[in-house]
Amino acid sequence: MHYTIITESHEMGGFTARCVEIPSARGYGNTQGEAIASIREAIEVVREAQNAELHKTIASVHSEIIRIEVADSA
Repeated sequence: MHYTIITESHEMGGFTARCVEIPSARGYGNTQGEAIASIREAIEVVREAQNAELHKTIASVHSEIIRIEVADSA
């Protein structure tokens, strides 16, 4: 999967990274590369939690998973 990451440098040093598609995923690092590595890990953690919640929901109720494709708006 591809994600849009925004990195910001700080006057006091370091970088933050945030994911446009997953706002709850944040990363920090002393360098831009470290911030990107950090946000990559954060995205994985959020996706694992989302998948666990999805499987919990599927197990608790009768439901069906349907995959759809949506065209890019850009």
